[in-house]
Amino acid sequence: MLVCHVRRTQPFAVIAMAGTLDQDTLIQAGVTVADCLAAQPEAVVLDLGDTRCADERLVPWLHRAAVSASRWPAVPIMVAAPPCPVSVDHAGLSVFDDVAMAEKAAEALPVSPRRSVSLPPTPASCARARDLAQRACTAFGLPRLGQLAQLLASELAANAVTHARTEMELTLRRCGEGVIVAVRDGDPRLPHESGPEDRGAGLELVSAMATDWGSLLTSGGKVVWALASVRPPGRVAAS
Repeated sequence: MLVCHVRRTQPFAVIAMAGTLDQDTLIQAGVTVADCLAAQPEAVVLDLGDTRCADERLVPWLHRAAVSASRWPAVPIMVAAPPCPVSVDHAGLSVFDDVAMAEKAAEALPVSPRRSVSLPPTPASCARARDLAQRACTAFGLPRLGQLAQLLASELAANAVTHARTEMELTLRRCGEGVIVAVRDGDPRLPHESGPEDRGAGLELVSAMATDWGSLLTSGGKVVWALASVRPPGRVAAS
């Protein structure tokens, strides 16, 4: 049995876990981490002081979580008091003796500028997404990314309108010299790049124009995100 308690979500998340970490409970832990990452905190602190390992799955799981979080939303995973030795040979993974030390490190991280808006599943939301993208890039001091961010925001919103058909939340967040565009909706079906017989169901423009893009399954739906930057695109989407 494992109990996951989210003690805070912003500007960094803290998840206190208590119980046994094994094949089944790590799935539960993964869902909790995904839900926190969907809110794009500056870091995720995992307090494992009251957990125990039932097998050897914890370390590989932590490394995979760190790799995924470092890609999107480009934040570190900070592990406090792990019940077994955890190496830090993966970028984005830090280990601390106790949760107080981990929280102190998280508090020292800068808070990324962001803009968010809730949108209905209607075509008019695409225009509102473009408007927010332009204003966000200007506010972030990255006006040269405005046109690209508008395109990505419009395409992600349009995909949610067409396929998810639920309320959505659009967030633009500065990430270094780039801007992350993310749409969170209530549909758990993950997007894909459409093929010749599946026109309009994928995100070809996003794949072609974004430096990177992907999706994250959450307990209440999903997040689809794309990175706008001056670097050339070229990564393949992965959930």
